[in-house]
Amino acid sequence: MKNSIILLSGILFLGLAACKSKSKTTSTSTSTSTTSTNATEGTVTATSDPTVYKGVTDQSCAVEVAFGSPGSGIDGAAFDKVTALIDGKKLKSTSKSIGREGEKRICLPLTELKENEKKDFIEQLKKIAKEAQLVSVSIR
Repeated sequence: MKNSIILLSGILFLGLAACKSKSKTTSTSTSTSTTSTNATEGTVTATSDPTVYKGVTDQSCAVEVAFGSPGSGIDGAAFDKVTALIDGKKLKSTSKSIGREGEKRICLPLTELKENEKKDFIEQLKKIAKEAQLVSVSIR
């Protein structure tokens, strides 16, 4: 009986110690805003809108649209909407794969558009990004 009590209290002690150490790691971790810096490519910083960033990774781009993956591929519907918008306006663009699950980054120089048209086009991209999953727009 004495051995059983010692064994149970030991298991209880180890269980509590494991819970405490886990709670310390989760409570001390902080959320960080998505900001990346690369000396060769440029700086991208978050704005107040969670889908819009200031700065692009390629300085030849006026706008970049990035498609992330939650583990099951990119948001195909959003990708189709963005490519249809680009094709509809007959804009030059380049696409680069940036991940193993289909993540992509579309670079748009927007040299074909006038200033007001650029603003309207960027607003349309922002609207698509807000409605989509893991889609962001970066503006130079």
